[in-house]
Amino acid sequence: MERRSRRSAAKVKTGCKTCKFRRVKCDEQRPNCLKCTSTGRQCDGYASLKQGFEVHIWNPGQGPAFQKTVSLLPGLDDSVRYLEFYHRCARPVLSGNFDNSFWSRTTLQMAFSEPAVRHALIALGYLHSTESGSLKHARSRFTAITESKTFLHHYNMSVKSLVDRMGQSNYKTEVGLVTCLLFVCMEFLRGNHQTAFTHLINGLNIITEREKKVRHDSVNSPLSSCSVDTSTTLTTFNISTLIEDELKPIFIRALTSAMLYGAVLDIRPYVTDLDLRHFEDLRFSNIREMELSAYEVRNHSILQSRYLGLKRHFYQVKVFTAKELGQKQLVLDCQQAWYAATEHYRNTHALTKSDELVIQALLIGHYITYIWLLCQLDPTAMAIDAYLDEFQTVLLYCERILDSMDLDTPQHAARFTFEISLIPALYSVALRCRCPVTRRKAVALLQRNPPREGLWDVATHLLVAKRVIEMEEVEVDERGWPVERTRLWNVGVNADMDRKGGFWAYFTPNEELKKTVEEGRPLSKAEFLHV
Repeated sequence: MERRSRRSAAKVKTGCKTCKFRRVKCDEQRPNCLKCTSTGRQCDGYASLKQGFEVHIWNPGQGPAFQKTVSLLPGLDDSVRYLEFYHRCARPVLSGNFDNSFWSRTTLQMAFSEPAVRHALIALGYLHSTESGSLKHARSRFTAITESKTFLHHYNMSVKSLVDRMGQSNYKTEVGLVTCLLFVCMEFLRGNHQTAFTHLINGLNIITEREKKVRHDSVNSPLSSCSVDTSTTLTTFNISTLIEDELKPIFIRALTSAMLYGAVLDIRPYVTDLDLRHFEDLRFSNIREMELSAYEVRNHSILQSRYLGLKRHFYQVKVFTAKELGQKQLVLDCQQAWYAATEHYRNTHALTKSDELVIQALLIGHYITYIWLLCQLDPTAMAIDAYLDEFQTVLLYCERILDSMDLDTPQHAARFTFEISLIPALYSVALRCRCPVTRRKAVALLQRNPPREGLWDVATHLLVAKRVIEMEEVEVDERGWPVERTRLWNVGVNADMDRKGGFWAYFTPNEELKKTVEEGRPLSKAEFLHV
């Protein structure tokens, strides 16, 4: 009788060692796959990288062409798998249109020659492989002080390597700035907002000091700012453009995330004065220019809104000076000029679907910050009704972007992105818009659960948004819209969530802002909520 042999299965080229040996499809969960652990087997982990994992050194003199290829393997032992995880899984979800070059190219290039960046990338890769992306999960680990030895080792090694590197004569500012951005990202992912903001300000201070030095050197020796130290491994980068065109814009944009989240930061040293004539003369030649100017005017809008709001709330100012109102109008005019330039670009260029989504994401930020500033001094919180069409446009654009995402496919990396786009906007519509249909549409879009954006977590802000709607709609008019008496002027969320998902939220009724100084400061209602 012929002996039947076992049918040969295709060779498994990815996955853990155990699944490869068993010739079964691995789900590639990190650090241990569910295929093994769910069946009681011991997962033997993942093999080290093969020589196929490579990164390219870019030569600016040859434009975008790749000059040569180098392996990242030497001296990295088993931790290299987290560098691979960053490259294959974390990088695609971290990077957006605006910062794709940084996450996909600059970090990996610099990691080859700079230990500080390399260890930071390994730590970030490890975090992405072990975090779910939810703020509750991140805070449960952070507050319990149960961080992995692997993460802490590479985090601390990155700090040590950076300190050592700064003491060397050929140290370049770019190394510190790239490492600093990776620290900001890691602390965002961990839910450690205070340390993240500290790293952010430190990076901005480095940029500010460097700009002062460049200006001083250019006055004393016009050629000095163009010199390049050829003894450093970073000569493959165009030093000036790396900071000005890539790193500085990411820091400036990260300020938006911090300010929208409620961080108490003095950002005035890091933003330039707005020039209305510049914005009126804008004619974008590409979307990158559109993005850079959008973030510039958006930061001014947020800064001005917070300034006026704080004076109303904490100092109970009812009348503002002509200078203050003039500054507000300047920002609004620049916003309008940016919008006009953007519409001109849309009408005069053939745009791909991807291009259109990028522009719509910028318009979402424009509408939200413009309306916020425009209606900031309204004593009734009802003037915002005039912008219902704009709110609905925001929701339309948000829905299109959500439709373009693959939200249902499980991800190996944390559901987290460094870029803010949808969550603050949807949260703002749910809070500010009185129309019950429109604000519930915003809630429904949040419930589609997009990835966490920096510190902006869906579960937290969805819970607060629902509570605001409940509080405001305790009394409604004949249309079902909340009346002026029940409107909330401000809602604050305490970022220090406990390990069980509990946090404080503060609701300030609009009626409280009508108090005089003699009647006392406006009072907020505090509630402890759980996600």
